Amino acid sequence: MTRSQCLLVLIACSGLVACTPCDGDITVHFKFPETLRNVDELEIFVGVHGEIGTQQSMLTASHPLGQAEASVHVQIAKYHAGDELDISVRLSSQGKLVATNSRTTTVTGSCGSLDFDLGFNDTDMNLYIKNRVDLLFVIDDSPGMGAKQTELMAAFPDLLKILDDAGKTPPAWYHIGVVTTDLGAGAITLGSGPCRPGGRSGKLQALGAAADASCQPPVGGENFIDYNQLASTNNLPGGQDLATTLRCMASVGTKGCGVEQPLEAAYQALHTKPAENHDFLRPEALQAVVFLTDEDDCSVPADSDLFDPAMTSYSPTLLYRCTQLGIECIDPSDGRLKPLPDGDSGGLWTGCMSLPATSGGKLIDINKYINLFSAPSGAGGLKVDPNDVILVGLTGSSSVGAASKLVSTSGGSCSAPSATCEAVLQPGCVAPNNPQFTGTPAVRLNQVIEAGRQRQLASICDSSYSSAMQGLGQLIAGKVGLGCLRMPVDPSAPDCTVADVTANADGSTTTTPIPRCAGGDTQTCWQLDPAQCEQLVCANAGDPGQHFSISIHRNSGPQPPSTNIQTSCRTLAVTRDSNGNPPQCGAPL
Repeated sequence: MTRSQCLLVLIACSGLVACTPCDGDITVHFKFPETLRNVDELEIFVGVHGEIGTQQSMLTASHPLGQAEASVHVQIAKYHAGDELDISVRLSSQGKLVATNSRTTTVTGSCGSLDFDLGFNDTDMNLYIKNRVDLLFVIDDSPGMGAKQTELMAAFPDLLKILDDAGKTPPAWYHIGVVTTDLGAGAITLGSGPCRPGGRSGKLQALGAAADASCQPPVGGENFIDYNQLASTNNLPGGQDLATTLRCMASVGTKGCGVEQPLEAAYQALHTKPAENHDFLRPEALQAVVFLTDEDDCSVPADSDLFDPAMTSYSPTLLYRCTQLGIECIDPSDGRLKPLPDGDSGGLWTGCMSLPATSGGKLIDINKYINLFSAPSGAGGLKVDPNDVILVGLTGSSSVGAASKLVSTSGGSCSAPSATCEAVLQPGCVAPNNPQFTGTPAVRLNQVIEAGRQRQLASICDSSYSSAMQGLGQLIAGKVGLGCLRMPVDPSAPDCTVADVTANADGSTTTTPIPRCAGGDTQTCWQLDPAQCEQLVCANAGDPGQHFSISIHRNSGPQPPSTNIQTSCRTLAVTRDSNGNPPQCGAPL
């Protein structure tokens, strides 16, 4: 254990004692109240000021969900009686900051066990207010996707029930849109027209190409669903509910280009933003993206010649070119990383990843998409905080590896690539007893999804997509919040600090304080808002009392782009009766 790690154990409480000097094994006890047992990560900062000068250390530790206490046995570094300790702890749940606590104490006693009570009374609590969600479905509309689209649509009610269940999820304002993977095949028109240059260009589909004749698009001229639980408004057409409207949008059919470009389609929808997508993307909203495709990503530049039949330097099998010039794997014969052969690979190749242009790759570098979803907006990403992006994939497996085979199109023998002997990428998954549900290894697409902070991968070969949609709903519900303080504050004199935190182009952030509203304000200000929070905190077994959210009033317009709201409030201790019970929900403290 390093000295920096050893200093971690000095996150002690009022009972911290020291020898002169202390050096040896020590046990640190952590105690969590009910309201904070859902945290899964602690960031601990320690400063020691004393005989050995000033030292600082930081360590990230995990916390088992639901556990009330935890004990850690460590080797402690030397410290002395009279040394001053500055201790700061940040608690996070699913990447979202939940609360902070800090203390300063002086070492006065002998070596021994240290206790740190995470009660968070009279301490700061930090949170981000999140009540807007932009949800984008990127759906493969190529031949062979019909049954998989139907299964996705059948699972929509499982997702919408979670999002629309006010008893479990705080209300939010949802934008829900659909785009397809059809962006054509570079500069080439293939066949009789399914692959046209540009394809559907990442445009939101108000009605899917295969929607029922009875289907109606969202009203008001928008190509997406606007479902506002906060104001109890929506743009659903008369007589058509939310699930039906989403199904009508997602019925994209199977006549799109067979060169699937899900990553570039998402990029064009969210970054390039065609005119048809106006008002869909909101800088302050959580962003969720769901990919449904049975092929790997084959995003190519708009002027690509990859699918030109005249390019004889590429594989004669046009669609295999995505594999040949898009990924590389470890050749088991020599252990080297290389592209799959234009023919039979002789078995499974493992360790597959995207093939970079420097190694001969012809597809768009996936770092373009990793940066979009995983970098802060100041560095080119979608959001100020990349934790506000949720990526979900229903794809073919890429965890095992990839294999190719030569397949004769004439039914005869096959020994070398030709017009009648095609190299074919073998499935990464196949559903038992259901040949309609297969998927090739999604190496590039899964690599981007797995780089996301909030992510979920499921198999497109699953017999049901219900669990995947429920998981998506839970990921969104876990991020949505009214900004409810989990501990009570004094409503007559709330001691809170509120600020806009804006991402800059250089990756830094600018913090702009927001004052408390004083009546008749003509500037941006904040105030306590009791709406919803009392009911939600009580329903979720939080410490009762007087609970509030932070409400922001802006007279100058909407929340600025690339900006999050951060608050920090000094909370009150909860007075318990002689049996240790807190006040009834809603009762005065």
